[in-house]
Amino acid sequence: MKEPFNPFVINTYQGKDYFCDRENDLKMLISHIENDRNVVLYAWRRLGKSALIHRLFDELETSKDYETLYIDLLATQNIDEAIQAISSAIYEKYGKTSSGISASIQKLLAAIGATISFNALSGTPELTLGVNKSDQPSQSLAALGDFLLSRKKRIVIAIDEFQQITDYEGTNAEAIFRAWVQQIPEVRFIFCGSHRTLMEAMFTEKKRPFYQSSMLESLQPISLEAYTEFITQHFQNAKKKIEPASIEKIYKWSRGQTYTVQLVCNHLFANNKKVMDSDVDIVFNQILVQQQAIYANFQKMLTRTQWNVFRAIAKEEPLQNPLSKDFLTKHNLGAASTVSTALKALERLELVIKDEGNYLVHEVQLARWMATLGI
Repeated sequence: MKEPFNPFVINTYQGKDYFCDRENDLKMLISHIENDRNVVLYAWRRLGKSALIHRLFDELETSKDYETLYIDLLATQNIDEAIQAISSAIYEKYGKTSSGISASIQKLLAAIGATISFNALSGTPELTLGVNKSDQPSQSLAALGDFLLSRKKRIVIAIDEFQQITDYEGTNAEAIFRAWVQQIPEVRFIFCGSHRTLMEAMFTEKKRPFYQSSMLESLQPISLEAYTEFITQHFQNAKKKIEPASIEKIYKWSRGQTYTVQLVCNHLFANNKKVMDSDVDIVFNQILVQQQAIYANFQKMLTRTQWNVFRAIAKEEPLQNPLSKDFLTKHNLGAASTVSTALKALERLELVIKDEGNYLVHEVQLARWMATLGI
C-alpha cells in the first residue's frame, strides 16, 4: 500500500499509521470474533465505521488465522443484487490465480448461474454476475456458504449498510439471510449500518428473524484527547504546528465526526506550516462554500414547514424539545402538531436524528451551513 501524501486520509483506509485510536473498539471486535460471536456494529454516518472494519481486517489477516470479506449493500435494491454483491466479493478474493480462475470458483459460479467473459482489449477474465433470478435465492446463498465452509482458515464477513435488506420488495430478505447465517455457523458475521434505529429494530424486536442473534455495539466518536495526540503528532512529523486549542475548535465544529475532522485537518495540513485560529475559520468556510450547491437543493426537496423546522433545528442544536413554546415562537413555526408531523418526516428521511435525547441535523457540514442562513 502506497503512503498517502497527506496523513489525514478522507477517502479510504490507508493503514494503521493513519488511523486514529479506536483501540478499545478494535479489542472488543477481536474478542467477539475469537469467541465466536456475531456482531452488530452501528453508528451515525461518517463516524469511521467502515474504516474500523478495514482496520480490524488488517489485524485479522496479519494474524494468518483468518480470511476476511467486506460487502457493501448500500447500492443494492433487491436480494438478487445482494447475492451479486456477495458473489463479487468472493470472486475478487478467491477467483483470480496466476493460472486463471480456480476450479472451485468455476464450480461455484456455475452453481449460482454466473458467467465469465473476457475483456476485448486486455484479454483478462471479467465476472458477469447474472445470478439466477429464481424464486429460491436461498439456493445461491447455500452454494456461496458451502464454498466459504470449504476454506481452511476461519472466515469473517462484514456486511455494510445491512439495514438495506429491510427495503427489499417481494421477499422476506431478513428471514432468508438469517437462515443463511445459521447454515454456516463457523463463519463470523459483522453486520454494519448507519441507520441506528433500523439496525436496533432488526436485532432487538422479538418477531424479527435476527432477534438477539448478535452482540450490539454502538460506535461513538473518537475522544478529543485521542484526536489531539493523533493530529499533533502528524503535524510534528512534517515539521508543522497546530495548537491544541485549534484542534478542540475543529473537533467541536465537526461534532467529533471522524470524516469532518479528517477533512478539516487535511486542508490545514496541505496549506499551512503553522496553523492559526484564522486559518481554521477559513477552512470551515471553504468546506461549506464547496458544498453549497448541493445543500441548497434540500430546500427544494422539502415542504415549507419541513424546511423551516429543519433550519431551526440546525440553528439550535443540540435541541432537547422541538415542540416547546419558546422554540416554536422564536422560529415562527406555528402549531406544535404541524411541527410534530414535519419532524417525523425529517427523522424518517434521516435528515434529523435523536441522539441521547437531543435532536440534531444528521449531516454535520449541512448543519453548519444551515446555521449560517438568515431567518
